[in-house]
Amino acid sequence: MNNQTKMFTSEQQRGGQTLNMLDQINATEDRIRELRRSDHIFWNDPGHGWLEVKRSDLVLLGIETKISGCSYQSGDRTKVFLEEDCDASIYIEALWGKLIDSAEFQQWRTLHLKDQYRERIHIRQLPHFQTR
Repeated sequence: MNNQTKMFTSEQQRGGQTLNMLDQINATEDRIRELRRSDHIFWNDPGHGWLEVKRSDLVLLGIETKISGCSYQSGDRTKVFLEEDCDASIYIEALWGKLIDSAEFQQWRTLHLKDQYRERIHIRQLPHFQTR
């Protein structure tokens, strides 16, 4: 068995479960496909907007450290409200990559990006985003 084969067949312990690297890659790809089919809430008030996402998805996409303090997070830090001008686009680019010009992306924007307008929005009362 060569080193490259060993890399993909080596097992890792995580949370009492044994997963090999291929299983981890497949699980990541499955979650990304799921996110591309999922509804996302875009919250906005008279002055600004935020895209609601799970912090765990920022970690999955490898962008948690790229998010600015202009975004907000829930008190339990599981949800992040990405500021519309820069942080939301970091997420969308990480999620869609080269597919950003695709019909699939346009369909997601039309069908799965749900607009929630509030005159007085709860997000502004939340703590600003911080990496752990």
